[in-house]
Amino acid sequence: MKIRRFRTTIALLAVHSLVACGGGGSSGGIQPSAVATKQGPVTGTANGNVMSYLGIPYAQPPVGALRWRPPQPAVQRSGALSATAYGKACPQSVANNDITADQMSEDCLYLNVQKPASATPGSKLPVLVYIHGGAFVQGSGAQVDGSTIANQGNLVYASFNYRLGALGYLANAALQADTQDPNLGNFAVLDQQAALQWVHDNIAAFGGDPDNVTIWGLSAGATSTFTLLESPASKGLFNKAVMESGGGGPYSNLQPSDAATQGNTLIAATGCASASDVVACLRAQSATDIVAAQGAGKWRPTVDGHVVTQVPSLAFAAGNFNRVPVMIGGVYDEGTLFVPPTLPAAAYLPALASLAPPGYDMTQIDAAYPLANYAVPAQGFARAMGDAMYGCGNSSRRDELSAWVSVYGWEFTDPALSFPSNPTSFYLGSQHGLDATYWFGPTDVSTASTNPAMQALGGKMKTYLANFARYGDPNGNKTDATLPNWPRYAGPSDRSMVELTIPSITASNTAFETTHKCSTLWGKGVFPAIY
Repeated sequence: MKIRRFRTTIALLAVHSLVACGGGGSSGGIQPSAVATKQGPVTGTANGNVMSYLGIPYAQPPVGALRWRPPQPAVQRSGALSATAYGKACPQSVANNDITADQMSEDCLYLNVQKPASATPGSKLPVLVYIHGGAFVQGSGAQVDGSTIANQGNLVYASFNYRLGALGYLANAALQADTQDPNLGNFAVLDQQAALQWVHDNIAAFGGDPDNVTIWGLSAGATSTFTLLESPASKGLFNKAVMESGGGGPYSNLQPSDAATQGNTLIAATGCASASDVVACLRAQSATDIVAAQGAGKWRPTVDGHVVTQVPSLAFAAGNFNRVPVMIGGVYDEGTLFVPPTLPAAAYLPALASLAPPGYDMTQIDAAYPLANYAVPAQGFARAMGDAMYGCGNSSRRDELSAWVSVYGWEFTDPALSFPSNPTSFYLGSQHGLDATYWFGPTDVSTASTNPAMQALGGKMKTYLANFARYGDPNGNKTDATLPNWPRYAGPSDRSMVELTIPSITASNTAFETTHKCSTLWGKGVFPAIY
């Protein structure tokens, strides 16, 4: 199946602009006490009730001979590390990106920790680890400032960078032979696991509980979280998982043959295909040249039988995964940020066809999204794309996982925060990534800072999140009478989940499947070979 991703980074930019409030690392803060990590002490910055430790190396720089190798443990330091600024982002395209070239480096495997000022070793606070999105080719751990959720949720927050694009996902037999490792193209997944191992080994020193770790992924980060759920190498590294707007269907991972073909295309683009030593030639290329050569490939985890042993959706159905409680959800208008707002009417049916396998009878899809129902063609295509690639994928993952573990589902439907650059004729609604603004903040961003209804919704959502991180249940210990009950998702027979919106939070077990056409069109067992 071929999906054209329009403006793939817009969601990342929207989330970054709304959520990255810059609370950590302010030059006006005071220096908190040093924290003793396994690699040596680190000092950070205190701002109000939160202490931030930014730019801590969790692995050695993946440069030179360590490019396209599994991450190596960070080196021991003799002195204290001043962890007052985010580490540089991993190499990525600067197009449609708010990360500039001077903010990138191949030396990028850094991690950030934010904690309540009152937390000390032995506090054993729950830990929330954020895995950033960006279509596997952009983004960084600085995407979300965790100071608000750390303070209001009384938890320890961590985020990190991982290798992106070809530098993180290049699959090639010569590389595999050179590393003498069965990993095939999953260097970024190994980075994520190395970061989680660092958290497990060190977070107690910050006041966190290494046995109460929740991972949270947004978009490509959610797909990464699905992958980490499947990977046997992740066992014991986390205790709960949250997937926000991921989908997680079979096309979220590459098969070895497709990954190898993509790798060969990149090698040819670098001019290394005819080199006597392909690996040496690749490692001699600059990171900038590698990013330029990777093009618009499908850079993502590969089912290599080692790091990723099975397509996650199949593993979930069979019960072959790390069994922990999960939350899975997203927004109502998942597709609006990925389509051109000026899509012409003549391109509408071909756009719908891009969502289906070649040769698929489009009659049912065309009938489900008649152009006449929408003010502009982009709205219809956005609706179909959001249902196909996100909404119904999430629904299928909830069905699969609920047979084995506790599952809680949500859909965020409030459109009040709008991304301002689109024409008013194209309604963005509750677009991809918008709910992150409410889960993690804001208290001082955009119109939400002056809108009591938004503040109230965001407050409840942060309470749900902190409860899940602490108890594995968004309802917590059920002592807050003002918090609407969040029902457990029980599977196909009872798909109860919450709708998060203004003015009220409601529970429903029928609307989602009907609204997004999961049971009749896109759902598992209905649409061929997708879910």
